[in-house]
Amino acid sequence: MKKFVPAISIVLFPYTIVFCLYCIFSGFLMESVFQNNAYLFLLILIIIWVVALVCAISICAVSLVEKWDFIELSRANMLIKTVSIPAYLVIFVISAACMITIFGFALSIILMIFDMMSIVLSGLIGISAVKRSYDSKAISANEMILYGVLQFVFCADVATSMIVFYKSKKVSRVDKNSPYAIIRE
Repeated sequence: MKKFVPAISIVLFPYTIVFCLYCIFSGFLMESVFQNNAYLFLLILIIIWVVALVCAISICAVSLVEKWDFIELSRANMLIKTVSIPAYLVIFVISAACMITIFGFALSIILMIFDMMSIVLSGLIGISAVKRSYDSKAISANEMILYGVLQFVFCADVATSMIVFYKSKKVSRVDKNSPYAIIRE
């Protein structure tokens, strides 16, 4: 599991957005953390996103080249996506509240862009999990294409990550050579 430590930055990005939103709506933190500078706020988010993007691309590439265990990869994908759910809910609720007034409309658009940026991060890990599951014959080619596309769709990404993990786990129970195999005698 040490190889998934860079994935922490992928989970950290949506929670950084939530923290920045909290700072915006609490005057004290915006003044003390960002010195009332919205550009500093955006700069920190972009830096964290770029670091997370580099980590996501490296995990994706290394997992495919080194042929990481498909169950472990699909479990990590599922955890990344489920742990991020509370942050996505907070961002959605604040964005929906900002849509009510004309003054908050721009903030809603910015939050939508940040949400898209964060789903790209988790989607890259999802793509590698889907591809490794296909390589291990846990899912078919059609399922690989469908699940690969759904890794970049909100709500569907969580469901498909659970499905891929379940199917991968099911295949490992059948495969007697797998370290995760359950052999009943």
